[in-house]
Amino acid sequence: RLLPKAVTEFHNAYSGVEIRIVEGSHAELIEPLRDGELDLLVGALREPGPGEDVQQKLLFEDHPVVIGRYDHPLRGQHNDLETLASYPWTIAAPGTPLRMRWEQMFQAAGIGCPDVPIECGSVITIRQILLESDFLTLLSPDQVAVELEADWLSTIGGPPEGLHRTIGVTTRSGWMPTGMQQDFMQILEKAAIS
Repeated sequence: RLLPKAVTEFHNAYSGVEIRIVEGSHAELIEPLRDGELDLLVGALREPGPGEDVQQKLLFEDHPVVIGRYDHPLRGQHNDLETLASYPWTIAAPGTPLRMRWEQMFQAAGIGCPDVPIECGSVITIRQILLESDFLTLLSPDQVAVELEADWLSTIGGPPEGLHRTIGVTTRSGWMPTGMQQDFMQILEKAAIS
């Protein structure tokens, strides 16, 4: 919800300005950012940072939850990690912040990570997989808020203790934003706290 909210508010203030949103993995987008093809990245920040030529700024802490379809067999139950590990999972590729947190969630409990028959970083694709199967995933509730409100998907487990990821903005070091870009950054920061 963060980026659409900020982009809509920015567009209302600067209706004549074209906005281009490019989706992709961090690995796909970091070089275009470094080359100046993109102004900024919004998403999970990397630890450690991706290099001295870029800088990261925190917007908020995200607390992902376990998500499944609305009529998933585990819905409404108190589910421990061993039970969750007995179901198939779809989650982002190794090395991404969400995948690392997911692995840590099981490792901290002394449980081997479940199989991930489908690696996927696309929320739209994950949503469809969940709707048509017993798969589970770990996502921010904001990423599937509409699906949760429509009772298509359900929270199967709350945020595991201590599990969070940092969402923020990545820019080139020394980036000198224009006045409009500064306004967008302020709108984005305001949207992150509302």
